[in-house]
Amino acid sequence: MPDKSERLSRRVDLDLFKTFLVVGMVLAHTIQLLQEPIDIFAKCISNYVNLVSFSGFLFAFGWGTTLSFGTNKVRTAWDRLRGPAKILLAFYLTAIAHLVLIDGAGWSATRILDVATLMYLPGHGEFLASLFAMSIVMIWLGKELSLVSGNPTCLIMVSGISVLCGCFHIESEDLPWVPILIGTKNAVSFPLAPYAIWVFLGSYYAPRKGPPSHLEFFLAALATYTFVAVAMTDDHLASRFPPSTLWVAGPALFLLLYRAVSMEIVKRIKLSPIITLPGHHILVFLVASNFILFALHNIFGRFVQNIIESAALTAIIIAIISKLIELFYGSINSSRDAAPISSV
Repeated sequence: MPDKSERLSRRVDLDLFKTFLVVGMVLAHTIQLLQEPIDIFAKCISNYVNLVSFSGFLFAFGWGTTLSFGTNKVRTAWDRLRGPAKILLAFYLTAIAHLVLIDGAGWSATRILDVATLMYLPGHGEFLASLFAMSIVMIWLGKELSLVSGNPTCLIMVSGISVLCGCFHIESEDLPWVPILIGTKNAVSFPLAPYAIWVFLGSYYAPRKGPPSHLEFFLAALATYTFVAVAMTDDHLASRFPPSTLWVAGPALFLLLYRAVSMEIVKRIKLSPIITLPGHHILVFLVASNFILFALHNIFGRFVQNIIESAALTAIIIAIISKLIELFYGSINSSRDAAPISSV
């Protein structure tokens, strides 16, 4: 079992990995919500982020879960429920903001009830509902995740089942939770069954210090090459909603490169915590950036004219949220320092 310093180092790797994903997602949302026209370069960036984001977050989920359960720390009931509670709150906040600022339908008891029960998944928040469902599953199965991913036979078997799930889609007639679990033809969602392979792969790589083997890189490159080749041949991307096996496997090479780069950077450079802040506070950045982008879209419409402006606005949004987090924790620490020490 890795010692404490190794675990902390790998958590910095993980935070940097997640930071890449968060920054990419904010940029993609900026393009999708605020840019007009969307030129071919911006469209390629948006499609690339769409491809890697959810698979990447599930990879990070498996990575982080395995590291967490690899410690000897006693986890209370609140420790186990805190993660799912935060994700559910993030989904609710994003969903309500989308209803009010983007959807334009406003409030109604029926719509709020549908959101509360995950019957209705508003845009830009669907993946949070899936992450919530996965976090609930991991409350009971988190310890077993590393056992499955650490056994080659089990890993191949569960990965194969997950891949096969991308080959089958069903018609969902407003059935609760079904779009969160299985690919459906009439709902925009991120079903866990076909994407679950990334949770297992994230867990598989969690305890490993070095880069993937040559064979693993080859298989990842083959998956990504196949995705790109088919897209160029068909002149359109593989199905994202519902996700096809090709779409789910497409980011394989990119995610392994993200991991390798993150580990190499942390190994060579002592990063300031501000750099990995987006990865350490994923939900805060995603929810806050969505609020900002939704509000800008509601007030100004599509006022961003090119990818340079989108990138600049993304940097500004990331900087603002980072500063607010820094001020928040700074005020908490100041309050603690200023609190009188009671004598016994």
